[in-house]
Amino acid sequence: MSPKYWIIPLMAVPLMALVALGRAPADTGLAVRYLRIAADPSGERGFDVGAALASMLSRPPGMPACIDGRACGVPGLIALTQSLPDRRDIVEAVVSGAVETGLAPADRIYAARCFPAAGTRPAELTILGEIYSEALHVLVRAEGNLSDPAQLKGRRVAIGVAGSDERRLAERILSAYGLRRQQVRGVEIGGEAAALALADGRIDAMFRIAATPDPVAAMAVTAGARLLPVTGDAAGRLSGLHPFGAPGSIPAGTYDGDQPEVATMMQPVAWIAGPALDPALAAQLTAALASRANREALHRQDPDMVLLRPAAFRMSAPLHPAAGTRYGVDPIAMACPGQKPR
Repeated sequence: MSPKYWIIPLMAVPLMALVALGRAPADTGLAVRYLRIAADPSGERGFDVGAALASMLSRPPGMPACIDGRACGVPGLIALTQSLPDRRDIVEAVVSGAVETGLAPADRIYAARCFPAAGTRPAELTILGEIYSEALHVLVRAEGNLSDPAQLKGRRVAIGVAGSDERRLAERILSAYGLRRQQVRGVEIGGEAAALALADGRIDAMFRIAATPDPVAAMAVTAGARLLPVTGDAAGRLSGLHPFGAPGSIPAGTYDGDQPEVATMMQPVAWIAGPALDPALAAQLTAALASRANREALHRQDPDMVLLRPAAFRMSAPLHPAAGTRYGVDPIAMACPGQKPR
């Protein structure tokens, strides 16, 4: 697996840190360390967030010492954001040790732990923090009379291929609305193929989790699809199923000027680590992420970043041991089928 792009985010070092060079002694005698953060392809939301995170974490030798509780990265560290052509490769890259860390959605993390590919072992992953969230999109044909996902019985629904994340997502959503997969006319497509089928009238509904604005959802809406809200008892049932984290919304006007705010469920995107990450460095990384000053600096650099808690109560993988009680929570990793939570 080869990276598509590399960036060294020193270009984003805050100006105030440069000014401080004349007011605080520099960190000297530090050995340079590098950290890779695998992320979505360049230009997508995950890559932008990874670049902002790498900028916050970087503190090359020669920078002023960390003082006064100000925003400050990990001394001696240069963090690099590595763009992978396909986000599905991120978890594999971290598990294999090709990179130390990565930004991956909860459904991919959970699938790697609980539904490994044939002939492979369950992934050994830990979470350093949950960084941002993606929205569940329930899209239906504009000219149809559907107003609630519970009305999908007997309709043509994109369910993805067997064993895919899309199939698991479809089954969870249908279950939350009291439907079995056999009660809809499942069509084994997903992604852009599903959006095109929805636009052509070959299916009635599709499900997708993505950061907003999502190009695939935009394609469907431009062709006349509508977004349905996910609320009420069904939303409550989804909150107990992976990969959903908490209620949220797709902001008004995200896909066209007439689109109202749409209530839905959100999926966290987590910063994951594999066995290649040094535990001592993991402790420094989680300390940096837990810092209020650093989190405020991240938000200033990327105002659209909705920072989640560093560790939520229910997570798609165990919290990294080096994090300890740093976040003030004792999260439970979602259990795989047939296992107990831990």
